[in-house]
Amino acid sequence: MTWLNESLKLLKQKYQNKPFSATEAHKTLKKEKNYSRNTVYNILHELYNNGSLMKLGRGVYQIPERHADLHASFIANNRIPVKINSPLLEKAMSLLDEIGVEYMVTGPSTLTGYHHYFSRRALNLVYVIQGAGDYALKTLKDEDLTALLDPTLNQLQAALDLLDKTDIFIIREFAELRGNMDGKASLERAIIDTYFETTRNKIPFSEIETGRIIANIFRQEKLDITHLLNIASRRGIRDEITRIVKELIPSYPVEPENNAKGLENVIQGIRE
Repeated sequence: MTWLNESLKLLKQKYQNKPFSATEAHKTLKKEKNYSRNTVYNILHELYNNGSLMKLGRGVYQIPERHADLHASFIANNRIPVKINSPLLEKAMSLLDEIGVEYMVTGPSTLTGYHHYFSRRALNLVYVIQGAGDYALKTLKDEDLTALLDPTLNQLQAALDLLDKTDIFIIREFAELRGNMDGKASLERAIIDTYFETTRNKIPFSEIETGRIIANIFRQEKLDITHLLNIASRRGIRDEITRIVKELIPSYPVEPENNAKGLENVIQGIRE
């Protein structure tokens, strides 16, 4: 992304190949780009993951002379980003790239290759870094995209009833965007977000179809189960996702700590 490249360029100009701390990086990028501390931490995380930075210790980084990092390469090669098949979603991503907002597209509209049934309209989940919601909302609306900031299920349903045949962009703010791969969620992150948004009645999407989607992904892709469960933990649904993993991979050496309930519809979809 442009904002990542610009940030790396500024850090190179300031520190060249000398070590620098996260605090020093924040001072530099705040002065030049007015980025918040959280935004800078996410920038450092992404630059480390794509091999642009080496980590020398806790909160200490260095720009390598050669763009290579074995740990980052391993992560990049073993995690798969979602595939974007929607021109409207691609347009939204380009708009957010241009304004430098930290974002991640996720949810069921990014998993269409694994769907059984296709909706007439897409509910596009766009997660942005804390504090960027209003800016992202205005940017999309200015380009005639239908967008809502953290809507309730009732608000979403009303919008769907009112705006026939219109795709909707749902913007939500997060303190960090774990599983973000250059603006796209990893498959593991998209699974968790789809499950959470559906089962917590955040979006009007079928729990049974969610189960079908998860089953298709498990059958077709090689997932990082540790990554999946770590993300689930951060959303408070680790036991539920552990039960799903055991349903799909009975031999996987993990058990839910508690008796996860309320999964009947999702499990039904998995078993179909």
